[in-house]
Amino acid sequence: MRTIISTSALAALLASGAIQAGGLDRSGQDTSIILKEGGLFEVTSVSVKPTVSGTYHAALGGTDTGDVAPDYSMTTVAMRTDINDTMAVALIKDNPYGADVNWTGGALNGTKGAINSDATTALISYGVGDAISIYGGIKSQSLSVTASVPAVSNYSLTGSQSTATGYVMGAAFEKPEIALRIALTYHSKVEHSMAISETTDAFGADRTSTISFNTPTAYNLDFQTGVAANTLLFGSIRRANWTQTSVTPTDYGLATGAAILDYDNNTTAYSIGLGRKLNDQWSIAATYNYEKAAGTDGSPFAPTDGNSAYGLGATYTADQLSVTVGARQVSIGDANVPIAVPGVGSFDNAMADNSGLITAVKVAYSF
Repeated sequence: MRTIISTSALAALLASGAIQAGGLDRSGQDTSIILKEGGLFEVTSVSVKPTVSGTYHAALGGTDTGDVAPDYSMTTVAMRTDINDTMAVALIKDNPYGADVNWTGGALNGTKGAINSDATTALISYGVGDAISIYGGIKSQSLSVTASVPAVSNYSLTGSQSTATGYVMGAAFEKPEIALRIALTYHSKVEHSMAISETTDAFGADRTSTISFNTPTAYNLDFQTGVAANTLLFGSIRRANWTQTSVTPTDYGLATGAAILDYDNNTTAYSIGLGRKLNDQWSIAATYNYEKAAGTDGSPFAPTDGNSAYGLGATYTADQLSVTVGARQVSIGDANVPIAVPGVGSFDNAMADNSGLITAVKVAYSF
């Protein structure tokens, strides 16, 4: 069905994740293109400029940490086409997960970490009557990891790219006369096995091993409904089971007795928005996003806790082409980052007054 405003065109505002919060979420794993009509090709480009900084404990000098979160960008490409009146297929290529930290001063100077991902998801949908659609498919997911922690015996890690598969299932209920759609999508966990090379002063250079870890099970609930003429209420809830994810490289575990990355809590992110069609060419929307802080300690590789954001977007449509631009201002939750110093103790280092700006452009072509 054609709705009064394309909520998935505004996914450029919603899809960029939580900037280091919400585990490693970045794209949000949006599959809404499968529920649209006809042939469609979409490209979304997102730029993220976070600022995450804090103050070291007085025993570690009390200095400013500097900004530990570099800027990053990502691109999502998606297309779909109808097979017949009841079936359609879609292909989505995105960057579902990621992390990037770089400490440039004080006790953690030289600590770096990067996780990069690519995923390709193939979906097929089937309409059951006029109101219900079911859909599902497979996803191929690739991850790479690098890290260095000079404070841990000059530790460094390089992981070879790991590629593994999972699956997606979902169902949607639609009532076109009031622009109503409710869709629930399940993303399976993906089990990775990665060859790694580690170097430390304690154990020597280029020691190779294999680690296993999972990316999490996740559930996306998306909804929209008309609330007045040319006005649409829309939103989503995403639940990701990050307690399933723990990365413990062999030598790092031996040196510290801990994982280099793990999570004590699962996360639930909420978004809500209001869209308005101004005329045949222009639509606008405002969004609010929220993820509750867990209240637990962060780590050098995940130095934030929760977030909230306000966003604005506009869509211009001309014949078969539409262009959406949007921006979100994010308030990133504060966290304490404990650092254990041999012979001295463990200190909580406060990360506070963190923020981020997300800008996005989506181009969609109907064929």
